[in-house]
Amino acid sequence: MSVPFIQKELLVELDTAQWQVKEITREDKILGPVDYGWKRYKENPEVFTFGEGLLASSSIPGSRRMVFCGNSPQWESFYISSMGGAAYTFQHVGVNFVSLTGRCERPSVLLLNNDGDNISVRLEPFEDYRDVWEGYKTSEDYDGDKVIGIYALQHAIFDRWASEYDPKRVRAFVVGPAGELTNEGTIASSTVKKGKFTAVVDWCGRGGMGSQLFHKHNIVGCLFGGNWVDPHKPKARETDVYFSEHFGNKGVKVDKAATVKYYYDPRIKTGGTFGANLHNIGDMLMTFNYRSTSATNEERLRQHQDFIVDHYLKQYNEETIETKNFDHCGEPCATACKKLNGKYKKDYEPYHALGPQCGVFDQRAAELLNDHADAMGMDAIQIGGTLAWIMECIAHDLIPAEQFGFPDKSQMKFQQFTADTQEFDLVNDSMRNAQFAIKLMNAILFDERAAVFRKGIRPAAYKLNEQFPDTAPLERAVFLSHADNGHMVPNQYWVPGMGSPMPLMGKYYVFYGGGFTTPDELGRKNVERMVYELINDNCGICRFHRQWSEPLCGIIINDRFDLDIDFKAFHYQLAQEINAHEKGQAVPWETKRMAELFFNYLEYCGGNGSEDNNLFRWQNHDDIQITAQAFWQAILNAQEIAFKAGADNIPDSKTPAQYRNHV
Repeated sequence: MSVPFIQKELLVELDTAQWQVKEITREDKILGPVDYGWKRYKENPEVFTFGEGLLASSSIPGSRRMVFCGNSPQWESFYISSMGGAAYTFQHVGVNFVSLTGRCERPSVLLLNNDGDNISVRLEPFEDYRDVWEGYKTSEDYDGDKVIGIYALQHAIFDRWASEYDPKRVRAFVVGPAGELTNEGTIASSTVKKGKFTAVVDWCGRGGMGSQLFHKHNIVGCLFGGNWVDPHKPKARETDVYFSEHFGNKGVKVDKAATVKYYYDPRIKTGGTFGANLHNIGDMLMTFNYRSTSATNEERLRQHQDFIVDHYLKQYNEETIETKNFDHCGEPCATACKKLNGKYKKDYEPYHALGPQCGVFDQRAAELLNDHADAMGMDAIQIGGTLAWIMECIAHDLIPAEQFGFPDKSQMKFQQFTADTQEFDLVNDSMRNAQFAIKLMNAILFDERAAVFRKGIRPAAYKLNEQFPDTAPLERAVFLSHADNGHMVPNQYWVPGMGSPMPLMGKYYVFYGGGFTTPDELGRKNVERMVYELINDNCGICRFHRQWSEPLCGIIINDRFDLDIDFKAFHYQLAQEINAHEKGQAVPWETKRMAELFFNYLEYCGGNGSEDNNLFRWQNHDDIQITAQAFWQAILNAQEIAFKAGADNIPDSKTPAQYRNHV
């Protein structure tokens, strides 16, 4: 049974506090928060948008991500970042999308509410945000002590205005000190149960969108919720029909089979991104600022066994998996991918970048380090890569620590890669490194001597190379480059795909499978993945559910809203437009360490039995940096061909047989 296709946008002019709600109909050809954000961005590059997908009011698990779009001050172009579960509350505001233009005169909080019939919008000045960040004594309702950063700001906003909302339908998102002081600040949002914050914090993490919200719009947070309910909200049995037709079972059972990695995989006796990835990573482990990739396979395997399996992962399995300390992102979802130990949420990439990459292999140390980065509103992957690089530079005397207000190198254990537990005390040395990294973070944020690092790893590396040409600190840095100063620490997978010249990096708009892939094939697969990842983001679907969502969500939306949209073609065109906008902005790998990562990976593939002649052709070159740039250029050339080849050249999404059969 089809329902009317009418969406609503809320347009807020922050400099005047004027706002209006407009209807979006099928004639506007807007399907979701990504193409909405892209359309508004083309009209005004300084606009900031966020919103939900068309399935947000359904009971389909994973369909309530809140998607943010706008200019990224870090990547220096259009960017997309999404936050788990937040649209479960946002749907009650009664609009699908919010568009912010202009700038508040004073730092402010945006309040969005709906009494069930009418929306209300107002801006409340919040000029004591710095005092709140430094420390806030929470109300007795939260049973908490003094908290800092994003945790403090959320509490303060709730204490001041949450009483205006239904306590079951209110949530906030905020920025932290990194949003004010750097170009890499995140947007954070804790889930709320019975009027209290839980340990689960969700992030609009990559791209510096928190910095954009603060710098360009002077918004430090948003409180949203209300009592509007979709009059056409589908019953579970209405959407189960689609799962039954395509997979032969109810949606919840299909979804549980498709997301086993993120809940608990009995084959490996662990689960979640942390458990599954660190169990499977084996000899592809990246530690000590990627220096492990220059070690032998045997050394990496030994480090993986002794440092990870027997300690770091063992702690996690005992404390989180065996106790089944699982939760979800704020929307009902049986996957329960949030893995907890007390107040600490464990995910692979944060606990890898702010873990083994920084010489931290113990949960107590990693918890302190990750929690501090989170409180400061920092992207854990980005700051983890930056800190690991700084720690190597200090350990090897490439830069004088005291000049930047950093501690002396004697306070850490980061001299070299080691796989020997006799040389590295997993508990004590991990804590030394974590505490050292926290001091680095605080110096970057609050000590003017370290201000050079606030623009990010790429500008900082070039500036340091000018100051210290004899030691060349730039060459130890790992980052992707874009436009004049745009940059991104790559996602934590040792594969060339994560270094691809795609228009949006730092996300999963690339092919990141293992084994050797020719640049021609990699470029083609990158474009394919961008199309399907765009479908997920534009539908507000969590990518953890991609096994069923990619082939099915377009069918559900077309049928439900009486549309006739070729989702693959629609999102291929969207990908084409974004790529055309970015043309000429991609920059080849710029550092020796990036080239080493690439060549070490080729050597790894060759040593693991690959007989692909193309692999040996790329290996047999003397100048690794020139060859690495040639490989990068070959990926780019293949991508451009794929972006011009047409949607028909993108294979249809196919769900693996094990999910079709509900194993």
